[in-house]
Amino acid sequence: MKPAHHQGRFDGDARRVRQTANSTPLAVCWRCGRTLREHPAAKSGKPQVWTAGHTVDGDPNARPWLNVTRQPPAGSWLAPEASGCNFAAGARRTNAWRGNPHSQQWFST
Repeated sequence: MKPAHHQGRFDGDARRVRQTANSTPLAVCWRCGRTLREHPAAKSGKPQVWTAGHTVDGDPNARPWLNVTRQPPAGSWLAPEASGCNFAAGARRTNAWRGNPHSQQWFST
């Protein structure tokens, strides 16, 4: 059985958000407000891509935000998010749950 956020409309809605962002050069990342061109490449050199990010993490009822040249208002949305922003936020959240600090925090105590 699929996880709750991959059941129902999630996959189709996420695909629509990514397609809309990919077809709009001025689309902005909901998390930081930058266009895809303004995001630096990953450390590996791989360019960033659009993902459909949850404005409320993991909410299975998030609605697609298709006005991609603007950041969404408060609420639960699936909105364009640069892969680096999305993956970094997920890593921060997971490390916080695990009580595993970022390496920069190792020496701050």
